[in-house]
Amino acid sequence: MRQQTGIVRAPRVIRNHPLRAALSWGTYLTLSTLVMVAALFQMSRVSVAQATQSSASVSALAADSASAANAASDAPAVAANAAFLFDANSGLVLYSKNADVELPQASCTKIMTALVAVERGKLDQMITVGADAHALVGPDSSYMGLGTGEKLTLRDLLYGLVLPSGNDAAVAIADGIAGSVPAFVALMNQRAQQLGLTHTHFVNPHGLDAPGHYTSARDLAALAAVAMRNPTIEKVTSTFTYEIPATATHTAYHLMTGDDLLAGARSPYPGAIGVKPGYTGPAGFTQAFAAVRYGHLIVGAVLHDPSWQVRIVDMRALLDWGFEHDGVSPPPPPTPYTIPAASLYQ
Repeated sequence: MRQQTGIVRAPRVIRNHPLRAALSWGTYLTLSTLVMVAALFQMSRVSVAQATQSSASVSALAADSASAANAASDAPAVAANAAFLFDANSGLVLYSKNADVELPQASCTKIMTALVAVERGKLDQMITVGADAHALVGPDSSYMGLGTGEKLTLRDLLYGLVLPSGNDAAVAIADGIAGSVPAFVALMNQRAQQLGLTHTHFVNPHGLDAPGHYTSARDLAALAAVAMRNPTIEKVTSTFTYEIPATATHTAYHLMTGDDLLAGARSPYPGAIGVKPGYTGPAGFTQAFAAVRYGHLIVGAVLHDPSWQVRIVDMRALLDWGFEHDGVSPPPPPTPYTIPAASLYQ
């Protein structure tokens, strides 16, 4: 007889026993049910998580939209009938109100007069003042004070054109550059077309009210930006006072700017470099303005402000808004004056 080992082998028939088969099938069903329930539960958790995440994303977008709306609502309440502001370096529009409405521009006209004069003339060329220019020296006109027959350089006339807003200087420049006012105005309109100023048309070189003489805030700001790229014009528009000593061909002139934002003026703005204010009854108080901060040139225009005081408020608010939303840091504080050390003089 073979010796028994410690391993007991179950008879083969036990594997197919009906009770064991039933228990296995029931266990399988139970386990399957549990697995399905667990899977469904996990799917529901994922769905809830995804829905929650989507809801959070929508809320974030809504918050961003609300922030953008709030930012827009914080924009200055400009009193001018039309206004436009942009970064002249990037072309980014920073503010726009009735930007393409055609309105009188008053002496802002002289920006184009200066641009055409500098591009076509020579700064040292002598210009003889005609009777038509002298005729604009009077109480109903802003003027330099030119006398018939006086001879001045184009450079000096540019300062007389911009600082005291000389209508007489505008006519003298037009005659000296183009031979006549109509011929010079034709050059102004030609330049406007070249620059794409589709809402601008000139009838004269000074800006006194006339049918068909108009611009828009967008066009005026664009023109001012081009002018500020010209070193000569930028130098003239950023000058507070200018002295012209008397010579054998003309009397002495002491010229002072009417730009309220320049250093030394009524409301200096950090980095202001011009450009040109204007006023007539129909045009109201207008101005193209510009300021530079850390290399960023912000240029704007306001048309038909109710007063020069409100014009100042509008321009300062727009420049503040523009630099802030252009990502430019505030200007550095002014450096206090100190007496140099004695050693510096030794």
